[in-house]
Amino acid sequence: MKVARYILKNAEEAPLRSVFDVAEASSVSVASVSRFVRRVGFSDFRAFKVELAKDTTSRMPEIYRAITPGDSGEEIVRKVFRGYMQSIEDTLKIADLHALDRVSRILSQTGRILFFGIGGSAIVAQDAALRFSHLDIQAEAHSDPLGIVLQAKRLKKGEVAFGISHSGRTKIVCEALKLAQEKGALTCALTNYMKAPLSAHAQYLFCTSFPEDRVKVAALSSRIAQLCVIDALYLLAAKHREHIWDIESLNRLVERFLRLG
Repeated sequence: MKVARYILKNAEEAPLRSVFDVAEASSVSVASVSRFVRRVGFSDFRAFKVELAKDTTSRMPEIYRAITPGDSGEEIVRKVFRGYMQSIEDTLKIADLHALDRVSRILSQTGRILFFGIGGSAIVAQDAALRFSHLDIQAEAHSDPLGIVLQAKRLKKGEVAFGISHSGRTKIVCEALKLAQEKGALTCALTNYMKAPLSAHAQYLFCTSFPEDRVKVAALSSRIAQLCVIDALYLLAAKHREHIWDIESLNRLVERFLRLG
């Protein structure tokens, strides 16, 4: 009851707190908080925090709700921008900062990273591969189903497979992580739904929080929040990596190749 009262009174703040913070604020033990989240139907405190953060966004004002045929051009633009802004803020609320740092250290030392994604997630995968290539790491993005399977089967222990799927239900990406895990590679996933099938094959799971039921527009997805997670991993990995390319000299080289005369 003490934990429940604290959560109800601090619903906006609780997703930002650790299990130790909540236990202290509620004047109970960490074990009591863990028992509470299991009693209300969650496997652990992090899963509870994710759903709590998403639930608190349901109180968003009218501007975040679904785009309607009667909306003016100005209203549509505001809803799109505010939807993305809310997605980024909510994703930060549920981000596991310790896991981000742990994975970034692994990424900084690995010899090869494969990013898998199809559709809109393929664009994020390509961007991720390009970023990590800047760190002189063999980073590749694969979106063709056959290529995904073939490359997943070639992974080795010490290498990394990173699946990206907004729904977390893209079968080929799930199968790729499963194959990679069987080969001994580290598996990571980025999705909008913690309990999606993709989570079953990921040793590290990162979640975005995109309120789709409130901002509906063609091709609108959680890709901005996904890119924020990727950028965080990239910059953390750059911090931990001993050797990276001279970016300025790399830019000058690219400039030479792009323009004649």
